[in-house]
Amino acid sequence: MKKLAVPFALLIAGALQGCSAGPQFCGHKDPTSCQEPGSDAWWSEKAALPPGVRQKYKKGKIWPARPRTNLPPQQFSHTYYSEHYWPLPYVCQDRESVAVLMETQTSLGWQEETTLYDRHFDQNDQTLTRSGELHLQYILHVVPRVRRAIYIQSTYDSALDVMRTDAVNLAMAKCSENAGEVMVSIRDCQQIGRPAAEVQAINEMYMSTIPAPRLGSASSGSSGSSSTP
Repeated sequence: MKKLAVPFALLIAGALQGCSAGPQFCGHKDPTSCQEPGSDAWWSEKAALPPGVRQKYKKGKIWPARPRTNLPPQQFSHTYYSEHYWPLPYVCQDRESVAVLMETQTSLGWQEETTLYDRHFDQNDQTLTRSGELHLQYILHVVPRVRRAIYIQSTYDSALDVMRTDAVNLAMAKCSENAGEVMVSIRDCQQIGRPAAEVQAINEMYMSTIPAPRLGSASSGSSGSSSTP
């Protein structure tokens, strides 16, 4: 039997169709898509396919051994751009995830820095202590404007929380003209750090336990050495 010769024009038409609408011939539907091959919707769907090798079943094993997507392969033009511009845009996604993580950690750190804890309030009338006033001034005058907010540790008692908020607003009005621009909110948290009085007591106890110097002073040592023949 003589083999049927495929006209050269048909091969050219198939190649052109493969370049414009993927690896298929004219009149055929794409079994992996419900869109018309070559349409804008079809190209938008194919543009979302991830790059890389697909997993395939071959001779009783899954190749390659490492996990890969089972989605249809990319179109030729998309494969070219994926390889030409690699690692973009995927490195941008990695950078964005790191930036979001760092911004979250930074925001939480500033939240701790701008919180007025129990040690900053008098336990009898819930007014600010001297350390609380100093910390409030630090927040209003030193903390960057974009991070400037005041958080008050909650007492889990609505009446006491209102007293603390009123005390903070009154103190803010005395030490800043733009006090109304700073947000004040109650925060459920645990106290971090120690009160200043407790730190001072610990330091005094530490200083009292230091033994007296056992070596003579420099002046006595020099005078003794000069008198030696």
